[in-house]
Amino acid sequence: MTQNIHLPAYKQLRRDMTIVGGCDPDESARTAFARLQPGVPVFDDIERMLETTKPELVSICTPPSLHVSHCLAALQKRCHVFCEKPMAETLAQADEIILAAENAKRHVVVNSQFPLMKIHAAAKACLGRPDFGRLLFLHAWQTFRPTTATEAGWRGDMARRLGFEFGVHVFELIRFFFEEQPVSITARMPNPNREKGDVLNIVTVEFGDGRAAAIVLDRLSKGPERYLDLQLDGEFATIKTSIGGEVSIRAGLNTRERRPYFAIDFVKGGKAVWQNGNRSRVIAREGINPFAQATAAHLRNFCSAVAQNKIPAGNARDHRKTLALIFAAYDSAAANSTIRLDS
Repeated sequence: MTQNIHLPAYKQLRRDMTIVGGCDPDESARTAFARLQPGVPVFDDIERMLETTKPELVSICTPPSLHVSHCLAALQKRCHVFCEKPMAETLAQADEIILAAENAKRHVVVNSQFPLMKIHAAAKACLGRPDFGRLLFLHAWQTFRPTTATEAGWRGDMARRLGFEFGVHVFELIRFFFEEQPVSITARMPNPNREKGDVLNIVTVEFGDGRAAAIVLDRLSKGPERYLDLQLDGEFATIKTSIGGEVSIRAGLNTRERRPYFAIDFVKGGKAVWQNGNRSRVIAREGINPFAQATAAHLRNFCSAVAQNKIPAGNARDHRKTLALIFAAYDSAAANSTIRLDS
């Protein structure tokens, strides 16, 4: 997370911020950090890092089980906090962080950066327009094939893995696009191989006005990997977004119109496509690392809000609402019933 997303994001903000230190208990991680950031001190203890470097802002890229203690340590030193998701493993822990931030008069922002990706921002801008209308239904799916490398370390030890490791992004996007909280959630989480963590999440959420969203997170698929695909169905059109590179050549016959078609597509990091029947147009594309780009935009907005004495977007209190949806999904799966959220 630090090497592939955060450090590239900080590089985009080098005129506005300076890295004053790093911390990791693992010697190989410290060596890698020192190689990427020569001259920047790196520590094996967070308290010593905070005391020595006296930062204004601390980025927390540690495993979820450490987020609470690291957030509290940074807030105790009156630092703002930029924390990886999920911010906490229980709502009580989230409340502890929120209270500590309010007492320290500092902000905690969670790096739920997917809404700031170009493809999702472009899709959001279409909602309500005459050529799209209201958003009626959202379908999100991921097919991911676990390997020894992906299961190494803390990820492989998470019992509630899909919801907290990746589902948090999808729930955040659902809240981003619909701009309201669902009233009910129904989840099923089959585990045919009796694996330690969850391998298949099938979730539906409904809103008070009848609109809905569906999520499928699939770690059982042996087919091609798809990092995240979204389909947004509106009154008059559909928008599809995808994260991940793609090179494709498509040719065929539109049977209804009896017209041939041919298309060549090259995408580095993702795209958003507006569709209406056989008509389509690309409305946004991502670069090779959309995660770093979106993280940089999120962090830039955070720093700007602090400078203007405003409440930043993606703050801890707002992230708690996303966490509540994840917990409700697991509660629904455990109880084999629909969970009402409007009460």
